[in-house]
Amino acid sequence: MHAWRIILLPLLILMMAPAPAAAGTHRAHHKAHKERHAKGAHGLIPAGNGVVIGVLSGDTVTLRDGRVVRLAGILAPKGARRGGLGGRSMEDGGGRTAWPLAEESRQALEGLVLNRTVSLMLGGADHDRYGRVLAHLMVRDGRRQVWVQDALLRQGWVELAPHPDAPKGLAALRRAEDDARDHQRGLWSDGFYAVRNPDSAGHAQGRYAIVTGRVLDAADARDRVYLNFGADRRTDFTVEIDRRDMAAFRAHHLDPLDLKDRLVEVRGWVEEHNGPMIRVTNPDQIITTDGRWPHRRPARGGRKKGEAEGGGDAAATEP
Repeated sequence: MHAWRIILLPLLILMMAPAPAAAGTHRAHHKAHKERHAKGAHGLIPAGNGVVIGVLSGDTVTLRDGRVVRLAGILAPKGARRGGLGGRSMEDGGGRTAWPLAEESRQALEGLVLNRTVSLMLGGADHDRYGRVLAHLMVRDGRRQVWVQDALLRQGWVELAPHPDAPKGLAALRRAEDDARDHQRGLWSDGFYAVRNPDSAGHAQGRYAIVTGRVLDAADARDRVYLNFGADRRTDFTVEIDRRDMAAFRAHHLDPLDLKDRLVEVRGWVEEHNGPMIRVTNPDQIITTDGRWPHRRPARGGRKKGEAEGGGDAAATEP
């Protein structure tokens, strides 16, 4: 009786032990699963959590741990600042009067996140040049996770504002803004935020605006590229791209000179420089509206003949 028990015991132990190959496969599968979830949707990278205790504007919040978070990829209407010098942004300095619907935009963000735990997601750089955390926010609504930027854009309380250091997620956010614009929600019901044509671009001087029109001429002027939307480049609307910022275009095989005779939409801060002008610093500020912007194959040796060495950092964009 005891003899057969002694014989069977080692066999039972062997049968219960997992096969080495199967255990290795399980570990490999678990590792791959963790790697797949290291990044969130749209390539955004998790960067911890925080509790929102203050909403400064429609695109800026404060956390309980003292951090100030600037929501990446969007721009909310600006509140009043002392100085009364028009509509310049906080980033540009100076004073301004409040933009229409600034408080409504702030309240929309407050309703989503105040006194709630949010997840921070990075779309590129983790801080802006003012030391604020540059992040996308996710917040739970029951079983559903809400992407705060997407929600605000769909409601029409903010505008899409591509940041060269945080390019991830812009394609999805652009679709959200398009939906709000199509249905004239929020800001898009107010003429202050109307999409401008080249002739009316000057009415948006000193603030962020979207301008659509046909590029009549594209010129390379040594240290800058100009896109001209009128016959008189000294008075008509112009887009300027500094040579240092051309690296971002080259990184994605895009050449602004190819935009001649194309219908485009450009967004940015409108300033006065021989007529209204927007300085473009990254390709996400421009989209073509009459077909795809052609990609150029990289030239052998890295640069085209006659092209100067770019001094700016390449900014990745989402196709």
